[in-house]
Amino acid sequence: MSSDGMRDKINVASFIRVILIVAGVLILSAVGFFVANTQIHARAAFRDAKNVYLALSATEIEYYAAGKTIYDPTMEGNLAEGVRERVEKLADSEGTYKIVSYDVKNHRLTGLQYNNGNYYVDYTYKKGQSKWEVKYMMTISRYDD
Repeated sequence: MSSDGMRDKINVASFIRVILIVAGVLILSAVGFFVANTQIHARAAFRDAKNVYLALSATEIEYYAAGKTIYDPTMEGNLAEGVRERVEKLADSEGTYKIVSYDVKNHRLTGLQYNNGNYYVDYTYKKGQSKWEVKYMMTISRYDD
């Protein structure tokens, strides 16, 4: 084989290696961006959910002083009349929320679900322990008729 033929094979192999390295770097960069972006939005959803929780707690204190409670299982989101408006004034949040569970005896919020876009934040309180979970929900497929 001539040296020109050998040089052509080496150039093609080098070119393929460069293409594979560039493709690998692009793929890793895209994955890194997706993970970082997801974490940023998850922290924002968590912060908003905590603001809603604190606003609900403050509103519960006000309602308790008036002999009422923020919890009403017959209303949308299990929120008593006027609670949503009060929480919107106190908490700067863009998502939706609902009370999932409530300790009527101790006037304590024991379960909250907050939703903002694809991010879901669940709060639970059991046996003196608070637990927060942030979840990312991604649509895999959608079928329309």
